[in-house]
Amino acid sequence: MTQKTAFVSGASGFIGVNLVKQLGLQGWDVTALHRANSDLAYLSRFPAQRVIGDITNAASLDAVMPAGVDAVFHVAGNVSFDAAGDAAQNSDNIEGTRNMVDIALKKKAGRFIHTSSGASWGLQDNIEINEESPSNVDEIPINYFRTKKLAEEAALAGLERGLDVVVVNPANVVGPFDGVIWGPFIQAVARGKLEKVGTGGAAFCHVEEVARAHIAAYEKGVRGERYLLAGAQASFAQVGETVADLVGGEAPHASSERDPGMTPEMFNLMSLNQVIDCSKAVRELGFRPVALKTMYGDLCTWMREEGLLDAQ
Repeated sequence: MTQKTAFVSGASGFIGVNLVKQLGLQGWDVTALHRANSDLAYLSRFPAQRVIGDITNAASLDAVMPAGVDAVFHVAGNVSFDAAGDAAQNSDNIEGTRNMVDIALKKKAGRFIHTSSGASWGLQDNIEINEESPSNVDEIPINYFRTKKLAEEAALAGLERGLDVVVVNPANVVGPFDGVIWGPFIQAVARGKLEKVGTGGAAFCHVEEVARAHIAAYEKGVRGERYLLAGAQASFAQVGETVADLVGGEAPHASSERDPGMTPEMFNLMSLNQVIDCSKAVRELGFRPVALKTMYGDLCTWMREEGLLDAQ
């Protein structure tokens, strides 16, 4: 059997590293894109040809994306919830996706798997969403949501130009190699530095299952379709309690007042209850939901092994 080839953008990031790991375990030949200043401490642990480029620079992508690559996994994205970074986020998420589509078409890539987000549907308080639900993203004062929706549209626009596109939409992703998103949350709980979380809740998914779902989207996803990835539903207070049980420390309590350690955008996000139906991904991709305590337990174990949990 001919070895499959993959080009992964955002390969040094949280989902990217996990995807490179899973691709390697499944025998793929991986080209891993990262920026010149990326921290490669985690990516370098896994077999891949590392190449330097920037999704906002089409020429740099043209120089490193292999011709005829079987799968392009466009994982790179700017996940900032700080309004001060909106301009860079627009460039990274929207223009970067357009560049990736352009170069994938030029290189005649076999299939383009776009990593979007549950954020593409906006925030719909206590309303279960599925792939057919309307989006209210234009009503949400968080730039990340808007850019993820527009990036997804940019990816799907490639269909009319002949690109075989499948979109995966993870909810809140949890698991190993996350030192940026939930890692700091866990550290704050362990140190007793986080007193309040919002009164809302969200859907959560294990990063290893998200990585496997990306590969399944290449193998059996339907052209032009979107797949929500979620599984565990919990309030943010329940997340805090789960983490406190795992690492000690005081669990934060639900509050309508913002904790000083949170940006206003993040607090707004934590004040509503996002509910996601991922049955389509379960049915068509074989996606496997994971219990909340398991995914946070895996993240805590990884943080201990990396010396991140007890660092002061």
